[in-house]
Formats: sequence, C-alpha cells, structure tokens
Amino acid sequence: MRRKAIPSHPLEERAREKRPSVSKRLCHSTRAAVSLLSFFCVVLTATAGSPHVASLLPTGGQRGTELEVTFAGDRLQDAQEILCYEPGIQVAGLGEVTNKLVKARLKLAADCPLGEYHLRVRTASGLSELRTFFVGPFPAIDEMEPNNDPTNAQKVPLNCTVAGVIKNEDVDCFAVEMKKGQRLSAEVEAMRLGRSSLDARLTVLDPRGAVLADVDDTWLAMQDPFISLAASEDGTYVVRLREAGYGGGNDCHYRLHIGSFPRPDSVFPPGGKAGEPLALTFFSEATGAFTNELKLPERAGEKFGVYAQLDSLPAPSPNWIRVSDFPNVPFVATNHDRDHAAATDLLPPLAFNGIIEKKGQEDWYKFPAHKGAALDVSVFARRLRSPMDSVLEIFDARGHSIASNDDAQGADSSLKFTPSETTNYFMRVRDTLGQGGRDFVYRVEVTPVEAGVTLKIPEVSRNDTQSRQYIVVPRGNRFATLISAKRANFGGDLDFHIEGLPQGVTMLADTMPRNVEQMPLVFEAAADAPIGCKLLDLTATGTNGTSQVIGKFRQDVELVEGPNGASFYGTRVDKLCVAVTKEAPFRVAIVQPKVPLVQGGSMPLEIVAQRDPAFDEPIEVHMVWNPPGVSSQSEATIPKGETNVVYQLNAGGAEARVWKIAVLGQANVEGGPVFVSSQLADLEVAAPFLTGKIETLRLNPGKTAQLTVTLQHAKPFEGKALVTLRGLPDKITAPAKEITKDDSEVVFEVTADPKCSLGSHRDLFCTVDIKQNGETIAHTIAHGGILRVLPPRKAETKLASAGGR
Repeated sequence: MRRKAIPSHPLEERAREKRPSVSKRLCHSTRAAVSLLSFFCVVLTATAGSPHVASLLPTGGQRGTELEVTFAGDRLQDAQEILCYEPGIQVAGLGEVTNKLVKARLKLAADCPLGEYHLRVRTASGLSELRTFFVGPFPAIDEMEPNNDPTNAQKVPLNCTVAGVIKNEDVDCFAVEMKKGQRLSAEVEAMRLGRSSLDARLTVLDPRGAVLADVDDTWLAMQDPFISLAASEDGTYVVRLREAGYGGGNDCHYRLHIGSFPRPDSVFPPGGKAGEPLALTFFSEATGAFTNELKLPERAGEKFGVYAQLDSLPAPSPNWIRVSDFPNVPFVATNHDRDHAAATDLLPPLAFNGIIEKKGQEDWYKFPAHKGAALDVSVFARRLRSPMDSVLEIFDARGHSIASNDDAQGADSSLKFTPSETTNYFMRVRDTLGQGGRDFVYRVEVTPVEAGVTLKIPEVSRNDTQSRQYIVVPRGNRFATLISAKRANFGGDLDFHIEGLPQGVTMLADTMPRNVEQMPLVFEAAADAPIGCKLLDLTATGTNGTSQVIGKFRQDVELVEGPNGASFYGTRVDKLCVAVTKEAPFRVAIVQPKVPLVQGGSMPLEIVAQRDPAFDEPIEVHMVWNPPGVSSQSEATIPKGETNVVYQLNAGGAEARVWKIAVLGQANVEGGPVFVSSQLADLEVAAPFLTGKIETLRLNPGKTAQLTVTLQHAKPFEGKALVTLRGLPDKITAPAKEITKDDSEVVFEVTADPKCSLGSHRDLFCTVDIKQNGETIAHTIAHGGILRVLPPRKAETKLASAGGR
C-alpha cells in the first residue's frame, strides 16, 4: 500500500504550533522539554536493542530429518521466531532462549530442495543479521579428534557429510573403504558456508598412502575444492582436509561430503526456457557424460541450481544454469567458422549454447534482426562458474565487424547494438586466452533491449551489507529506509508498492522523479499493531512509452570478505523483511518548515524528540536522504535529557520543487541500538527572492568607505529584510542594512581599523534574511566580492606626518 498523506500525531501537532525563534528555543531547552511533554498522549516503554547473531550451528543438516540449531550472539533474550526465506524448513519450536543464544528445532522436509537457505532471528525488539543454513542429501557426522594423520584417520561410511572445524594448522583425515572401480567423490563446503575465509585444500590418498588427487580451488565451487575418481584397487582410502596455508580458526567450519555420488564439473546446455522440460548432460572425468531430465521452473531467473543424479545418488551441491523466457537454438557441434555458423530463422529473443572444447576454437552463429530494433547480447559463462573468459563479436552480413566486447560483466562479455538493416547477422564467440576444454561451457542470450529497474537498500556504511537492510518499526512509531532504484534503458518516474504489510503498518512514499535514483520510504506502525514479521515483495512501477516497467527488491549480502574489501562469497535474497517490534522509548519528528529553502540559501531544520520519562540517553539524528543539490551536516545529537536540536540544511543548485524528507534517530537502549524515524516532511526548495552583485572596494586602514551591492528582485517580499555583509577580515566591520522589495541596491559603510592587515580579500558575500510566516528565509547572494586593503598614498602619509609635527 502506498500513501502520500502523513497521519497526524501529537508530536507533529506540537511541531506545527507557533514557536519562538530557534535561538530562544535552544536557550530554554529545559522549559521546552517540559512544555513538549504536555502534548504526549502515547506512553512509551523501554525495550532491548536490536538482536545480533554471530553464528548458527550446525551449519546444515540432512533433508527429511529434524535437528536442533543454536543461534549465538547478543540481545537475544526476547526471541520469538526464526524466519526462513525459502519453503522446505519448518521451525518446530524454540527451546532455550537467553541473552546469548537461541535454540530452535528445525524440521527439514523429505522433499526439501537441496542447497542454501536464509534465516533470521526475530525478537520482540528487532531482527538479526541474515545467516545461511545448508540442506544436504546425506546423514551428518561430527568430526572427531584426533584425526590429524592418515594413521589415526576417522573412519566414516560412504555417502555421509562430516561437519567439522579446521583450527590453526589443523589437518583432518577421514578413512573410507572402497572396492576397485568404485567411484570416490569428496567435496567440501567451506567458504560457501559464509562463516569464514577458510580456503580449503583437499587430498585423496590411496591404500598405500600415495597421493591420487590434490585440489585447492575449483572453477565451479571457487575456493571450495572437490575430487571425483575411480578407486584403483580395494582398500582404505584417506580423504585429507586442511587450510591451504595451514591457517584456520575456531570459526573455520566446513561440511565435507564423502561418497560415491556424482560430482560433475559441467552441465550442458547451461540454460533453457521456463516451464519446459530440459535434457541436461553432466560431465566429469570420473563418470563421463550422463543425462538427467527435469522440468524448469515456471519463472525465469538469473541463476538456477541443478543437482546431478546418478545411480540414485544426488550431487551435494549444484551446477548452475539460466532459466529464460525464450527458446534455445538447437546446438551445432561444427560451427567453428563463418561458413558453418549455427543458423536460426528465429528472431530475438533467443539463446545459443556452446562449448569451447579445444584450444583456439571459435564458435559462429547466424541470426536475423530487424532494422532499428536494438539488441542486448550477453555471454553467461563465468557467471555460471565456467572457466571460460569470453570474447564476443558481432558482424554484419558482409563480414564487417560492428560491435565487440571482452569483459563487460566481469569475465563475461556483453554488448548492445542496433541493426542498421533487416538482414542476418553473425556472432563469433571465443576464449580470450585461446583456452578450451569440456567444461568451457557458455550461453549467449540475444534479446531486445528492455527497460528494467532494480531496487536495493544502500549500504549504511562501507562494506556493510547487513545493517538496516530490513524494516523494523516499533509500535506507535516510524522507521525510515533509503531505497535505491537503478534504472536500465529507462528514465521515467517511479511509484513504490508493497502488498500484505503486517497488520497496522503503512508505507509512506513519494513518487521518485526520473532524475533521482534514491529516496526515503517511511513505515509507520499503529500503537496497537501486533508484534510480528512478514517477508514481502517491494516493487516500483513506471512507464516507458506505452509499456509498464516493474522493478523488484533484492538484497546482496557479502558473507566472506577478503583483502581490501574484496568479496570472497556472498548470497542474495529478494524479499524485504518487515517487522513490528515492541515500543521504543523515544520518537522523533521534523518541525514542519513554514518557509522554503531557497537556492543558494540555508535553513535551520528543527528536530524534536518525545522521550519516555525514564529515558534520557542522547539521540543521534541524521538525514535519511538529501534531495539533489541539498547538503546537510553529517549528523546532529539531541543531548542527554534534551528534546530538540537544529539540523542545518543548505541548497546549492537544487531543483525548485517540494521534496519529501525524513530523519532517522538512533539511541542506545539496554546495550543495543534502536532506530526510529520522523514523518515524511515537506521541504520546499524555491528560487531566491533576489540576487545581487557586489562591487570591488578599495580601503585604507583607519578609513571608512561605501560598498554598493546591486540587487535584482525575482519576486516581491513583504516588510523589511536584513542584509549582512559577510567574509570581512579581522578588524574590518560593516553594520547590517535593511531593505524592502523596492530597493535596487544596498550600500554598506565599511570601516577599517588602523591596525587591520593589508591585502586582498576575495570571499565577500551577503546574507539576506527575509521574514515569512514568522520564520526566516536565509539567502546567500553576491558571491565573489573583493576587498583590497591598501596602504595610504604617499601624499596622505606626508600630510599626516606634517600635521603630527
């Protein structure tokens, strides 16, 4: 639901009352605080701060089972719910709950999809960070020490998952019994668990202790290695796991899958049409090629995980494909030059799938396109965890190159081109370094250029993708977030929508203009709103010509960070978490300005606070967003026990219109941060009432001279305005002057003290204070004035000396 009207509240009603000047209000802050309490009609109750979850153990479990998990952190004593973003996991109930931990029983459905799940703890006071949990196909076994050498390797059965920790310089060994020719696969989930930067190294030893395979990183699983091979003889084989540099730590958890399951390196084709069946060919050296068929999801998606199955055993982690809304062009294995290009009569959108199997190989394709119909051509290889580093080229029917790209999307190529005629076009795909192999799989999608919008909540601080990436609204209060809309091939206005908000919650949002990429959203909870939470779809809609454009929310979470802020592993969710929490012990509001902020001017924006009588902690406030061209101080603090503060705004070349603004207030409550926001207030940016031009003035020490500022009136004002000359150096003064709308100039009497410094001063300007509706509209005009303080002329000096004698 979307609303632009802001409901009335006693705090905002107070803010609309006629007030004395800002300076007078601040001089009598204690009396103002007492006065403010007379307007309160909501009793606020102190509550705990936002919960924090540092770890979730175990890191995963077998589908079809029930297990206890422990969330460890701080401020968890009022935990009420475990939220799971995906279906398949049911929370059977909460067990022990303390300040430091929450225990919960999870039921993993028998048909629970394999892979990564996203969980949060919801307390009565807030939401925790997002943490991941993995569902696997095999029974879980705990690692048992000592097992740091092949001679004391822990014996485990085939097709199990070992849950363990690699501590500093630790080595974990596991022994399995194998028959000759039997497949032995080992795969570790370490960095993919999102707990630490554990860079695992995996080794398989034969019955005599010889190394059969030793793997550090893999293209498919990145820093997580896997091995799949056939046993060369009967006997005991050892799977050895360590950190690649013999590091480790208490948080270096892993899940090691050991068994006879398939572990393919690649899958082909790497994509298909949504809702249709697709025959997939998986490949690894241990299995060769084998085929699975599955029906693709009904909805298209950027990346979809497929789990290979062989001999009734699934791979524990996926290969990745694309699910699109358009068909595949049939694969041709001999399209390695232009004369043998794989051809289609289908017009875009369409997809080509290929494999660069040999070094130096090129793949060619031919497709028709209409004149003037712009096309987007994108390679999906590295994004699907293929080792291929693609180069993409487009040629016209005469063989002339018209577009090319190497690394527009990381290692993947992407380009746009507009056909100059209706004819067939050719496309060449190759690896940048001329490499190739059975796993150099790729997909090229050729689609009409389409408008799109992606919605995100920007990071509140650098490399922080977790803080305030959700909506937490205390009962009887508000919470604001900044929303970012990244438009693609589209430049229209956007309206925001969210359906199914928790009972008693309302979203307030303005229309986002076409030239703006960020704006605040404010969520308000009624005083009697039930405490709870929902996972919802936040969307933005606009029009592009006659077509509607719909943008959707997503949150990218970086779970493992490498050196210099590099992301080693991250995850993504596409639901916005909206929660109602217990009452906060304070509210904040913007005192609605009665005058505009003029371009080139400033405004003291007053923020007022309502406090619980027992709560007197400092409240930090900052603007959620500054309209384009408006600047503000970084933050302000309502001091301990006080109820108001002034927040300074300045306008440069801001667009003249009414903008919606909000401030976010933060205070420490029982050891943790609590956030509330103001209403969406109106900030009118207007053209200045007048401008001016300042003359250059030459002045001698001990003298007085007149400085003229010419005025140009853009619109009339009532009464008198006060004009002050600013930027004067020390020991030089000029009394302020009053003007009316009829004055075309203002003349200052500038006096220099005899002891003032000589020199040129180039930063003179004027401020003009115009009164309207009992408030001041502050202008800054006539920039660039020059004052030159010069020594007296020689004749004057001699005359003064003679007079002295």
